[in-house]
Amino acid sequence: MIHLKSLLLAGLALTLTTLSAQSLQQITTEQTAKLEASLERLRNVRETIAEEQLPLARKLQSLDQSANELEVEAQRVQRLRDSKQMELQALRERVSARQNEVDFVTRSVIPSFVADYDAELSPGERTLTGERIRNYNLYLEDVDASELDKLDASLELLQTAAASLRSELGGQQLSGSALAEDGSVHRGHFVELGPLTYFVADQAEIGGLVFIDSLDTPQVQSIDKATPAQIREILTNGSGPLPIDPTLGDALAVAATKDSLSQHLTKGGVWVYPILLFALVATIVSIYKAIQVFSIRAPEPMVIHDIIQHLRNQKPKEAMQLAQAQPQPMGPMLVTAVDHADESAEMVEEVMYESMLTTQPKLERFLNVIAVTAAAAPLLGLLGTVTGIIKTFRLMSVFGAGDPKPLISGISEALITTELGLILAIPALVMHAILSRKVAGIMARMEKTAVTFVNGLARNAPTGTRRS
Repeated sequence: MIHLKSLLLAGLALTLTTLSAQSLQQITTEQTAKLEASLERLRNVRETIAEEQLPLARKLQSLDQSANELEVEAQRVQRLRDSKQMELQALRERVSARQNEVDFVTRSVIPSFVADYDAELSPGERTLTGERIRNYNLYLEDVDASELDKLDASLELLQTAAASLRSELGGQQLSGSALAEDGSVHRGHFVELGPLTYFVADQAEIGGLVFIDSLDTPQVQSIDKATPAQIREILTNGSGPLPIDPTLGDALAVAATKDSLSQHLTKGGVWVYPILLFALVATIVSIYKAIQVFSIRAPEPMVIHDIIQHLRNQKPKEAMQLAQAQPQPMGPMLVTAVDHADESAEMVEEVMYESMLTTQPKLERFLNVIAVTAAAAPLLGLLGTVTGIIKTFRLMSVFGAGDPKPLISGISEALITTELGLILAIPALVMHAILSRKVAGIMARMEKTAVTFVNGLARNAPTGTRRS
């Protein structure tokens, strides 16, 4: 049985081997045919590629060249575009700058010029040109008018102003009325020469420089008596001499504010008089005390030694004569000391100290008057200041704060009393300090003299000649 199975298996294996050999050869043959077919197709494809490669390469080269040309053109166009954008930006900036300049001129320069021009109009021009400026300002507020029309109106007004300025530089004559220094109104003629305006009345000898007050009223300020005739000569002949104020009225205004001493004091009000009284008293007392204390002379340095030497030599008469010959207030103190030289040193010291106490009130007499004056003068000035301020507020309640002229009297009173109080107080304080220091120096010298005398008397006294 087993043998049979082996035979069957061997036969089956032989059959399979035969079949496998036949299939492998068949497969090989088929694959070889396919490979040859593929190689043939590959050769055909390669031939086709070889045939098409050169035209394609030429076409690719042509396309590359076209691409390069297009890229160069694109770069050129980009550069042109960038250049145009830069030029456009520059143009926009220039337009913006010009617009800013126009806005600055139309919104700042021209309105400022028109306001200044309106403020500087001469009395003769104020009627016509002033009305024209008011119409111009009303036209600028018209919402229906275009910016170009407003600019044209501004340029027209500027041309008018320029023509007026040229006319002023060459001189012009105008008719009108002006207010004289006495408050009367006179009809006459104005003569304008540059920034200066002159006026001369037709029916009176009134003439001079013209200034505009806060109410736009022309006021005439006379310079000298010959001015009206000089102005009439200019009106008649067109030439002639004229007084000129290069400060445009400032020098005349400053000269008008200068007051005499009496006028200055009168503006201070009633409190000026007690301040002046205090000043008079302080001056008299200061002069008297200065003469008193500065005329005092100290004894010679060796006088004390000589007096003590006479006392030691038992010569009281010579010592007394020498003491009496010394100036005040040292002389009486030394006389008292010599008179009590035979007493103890303590007694001599006491009598000399008593003499000093008697002298000190005489030297310090009336110094307190100067001190009181120096203290009271600023207080009086402050009182005058308060009074002037109250008067100023009272006037402000009546006239308001718009016009400062009614307030000048109160302000002047407030400031002048303070000024006078300080003018009195400062010298009074200085004189009091100087005189007090001088008196203190005299008292110090007297004390030193007393100490020197007592020490010399105690040191040089002979034994048994003085009572202990």
